[in-house]
Amino acid sequence: MSASLPRDLPPYRAALVVDIKDYSGYQGAEHQSLSEQVPEILAAAFTRVGRPEVWAGKSFHDSTGDGYAVGLDPRHLPLLIDPFLGSLQRELSARHELATGAAARSPVRMRVSLSVGPLTDSGRNVLGDGKGEHRVEAHRLVDAPALKELLERTNPMRTFVAAILSERVFQDAVATGYTGLDPSEFTPAEVRIKQYRGTAYLYLPHHSGDVLANGLITASRPEAPAEEVPAAAPAAVRENRSRGGMGDLREVSGTIIAGNDGSVRTGGRQG
Repeated sequence: MSASLPRDLPPYRAALVVDIKDYSGYQGAEHQSLSEQVPEILAAAFTRVGRPEVWAGKSFHDSTGDGYAVGLDPRHLPLLIDPFLGSLQRELSARHELATGAAARSPVRMRVSLSVGPLTDSGRNVLGDGKGEHRVEAHRLVDAPALKELLERTNPMRTFVAAILSERVFQDAVATGYTGLDPSEFTPAEVRIKQYRGTAYLYLPHHSGDVLANGLITASRPEAPAEEVPAAAPAAVRENRSRGGMGDLREVSGTIIAGNDGSVRTGGRQG
């Protein structure tokens, strides 16, 4: 018999985390202003889609220095993907069009991650709120190399948002048809950061730059380095690794889906 009594699960929350691209590249004197802008931008994006009450109903929320983390009602997961991500893209684009001087040359661009699961939440936004594995997951995903590279490969004056969804978010909100987006518009990517290992899904609300020609994942990001497959591995394993990774793809437009058997299909919208 267990020596400890079971504990109730914390409430389920959608964890939304955003980071400003190249935050450290801005002068220190600009950091406070940038940090203060982030919640204003997020609130404006919800207003653009006519759902300001979703932002008003946030639970835990705090600045991460170069971004923001917020807990939201998980019922709104579909909305947080579509139309919110597109609205955030339009909000940042509109701000860029109004910018002048140095601000016009260095537009604010964001990486966004979404996770969902049980997270502590007292309802008072105190220090211990928003804690749990899925909050950690959201922060790992927003720092995923695949997401950083994706935003880097777009036109900085055209694409302002790149997003990544946890596998559960994708399965619960996208694969089931609750968003207005086709699952083929998302590209799976393996994420390995510190102790975190998982499959996540990349999404761009607006395609531009190299992405238009080569898709969301390029040959520079193989599924796993060749050295991870021992020389003594069965031939079938070596063959599957060599031909099944996304790193073998060249000049493919649109979304890339690679199966475990090495099969590949493409699709999705471009902009």
